[in-house]
Amino acid sequence: MGLTDTIATDVSARQLRVDQRVDVGWLARVRDDWQTVRWLAPLVFLHTLLYVFLVPPWQHYDEPGHFLYAAYIVRGGITAPDHVAVAREVADSMYRHAFWPPEVRPDLLSPSPPGIPTDQREHQPLYYILMAGPLSILRYMPVEIQLYAVRLLSASMMMFTALAVWRTASIIMPAASHIPLLVTALVVLTPAYSDLMSAMNSDVLMNMAAAAAFLGFAIVLRDGWRPTGLLLAGLGTLVAVMTKRTAVPLVFPLVIAILWGIYRARVRWWFYLLGSVAGVGALVGVGFDWTSEGLRARPWLAMLEQHYLRTDIMAWLVSWLDWERAWPWYRITIEVAHNHFWVRLAWGHIAVLPPIGDWLFIGLSIVALIGLLRGWLVWRGELPLWQQRWLWLCLVVVVVAWIVLLGRLHPLPEQGRPYIPRGRYLYWAMLPTIWLLASGWQMLWPERWRLVALYALVVMFALIDLAALVTLVTFYY
Repeated sequence: MGLTDTIATDVSARQLRVDQRVDVGWLARVRDDWQTVRWLAPLVFLHTLLYVFLVPPWQHYDEPGHFLYAAYIVRGGITAPDHVAVAREVADSMYRHAFWPPEVRPDLLSPSPPGIPTDQREHQPLYYILMAGPLSILRYMPVEIQLYAVRLLSASMMMFTALAVWRTASIIMPAASHIPLLVTALVVLTPAYSDLMSAMNSDVLMNMAAAAAFLGFAIVLRDGWRPTGLLLAGLGTLVAVMTKRTAVPLVFPLVIAILWGIYRARVRWWFYLLGSVAGVGALVGVGFDWTSEGLRARPWLAMLEQHYLRTDIMAWLVSWLDWERAWPWYRITIEVAHNHFWVRLAWGHIAVLPPIGDWLFIGLSIVALIGLLRGWLVWRGELPLWQQRWLWLCLVVVVVAWIVLLGRLHPLPEQGRPYIPRGRYLYWAMLPTIWLLASGWQMLWPERWRLVALYALVVMFALIDLAALVTLVTFYY
């Protein structure tokens, strides 16, 4: 055996030992992750069950309408008309569980279905087709049992959402074993979020799909065009968009993540500016025609706005220019949505804390913004580019989420009050919001206190979550 063969053999032996260590390390990480999942998943599920059973039937946002949509599919398909018998049963149950004031009684003898609010059949059918499965099995059981069965499915989706949040945080902060769990705890312990995620509501599926999409974005930012990241990002976005139009803005971070996954070097700011202008120009060119009467939506966009977006896009765009009328409604919407995002339960009529609680979260949001401004220069010098891009992605998502929320005011009605959107329309961006909140909060503290400060923030959320559970008990029982 010559010298070259000896060196090759030695190198092969060393490479084998390295590969073995890598395999052992990978297996150890998988084992550790599985150990975490084994206790985290049931803990999140049990926590969500508290909201499942403390909130009486039909006392979640639009819950009667969501239930009836799925129940009608069971009894006749997606285009089925109202089923009078099941509508009467739901109305009777709503009356027995004090949904209406005592003086309001549904008409259960009329040949027409009783007046039940919040018809949801204008929404996409994906969620309701999925929920029709368990409802068809339980169709001869009382409607309350059917409702709680679907709420249990929602609790399962909340469990998977929390696992997606934890895994995303583990990817972004691989060396900080405590931070992923703390970020997950902040999401789970946000009372209004857990309350909604325990309901029968299409938002639950959309939020779970969005969490999976953000997990895919994180993998793409870290590893580039890996099949796992692309599949999660694409499939999560697709399911979310097919569930509700609220998730359409999720397409923006998908495009950004894919572009950053392709080009992994630093890009100058003017490139983003030119790319944004070119992208807007391309959208206008593809979506609109210039006629003698002005801009008009192309047929494909007209069909989309009629059957999916359910709004006149040209009227929507023109309404944005009416700042004088819109500005007062913007201020009201920001206040209402922010409060409902954190500490409003049920149909938004139950406040977890006295009015000072609203100011607590307003103050927390403000100090987090200050912390983000303070930390940006630090992160630019310390973090690798892909982690910096994750922070930028979170910031873009939160800004887009709020702009789109304000867009729900448009087109403004000629007279009267527009519909004021609630904070639940921001929940598709829950993970980026919590990430920025926690990051900004930490940067307000000296470096040696930052982990302790994050623990303190989790403790505060836990106390507010406990207050929410007590509030439900005292309000309903």
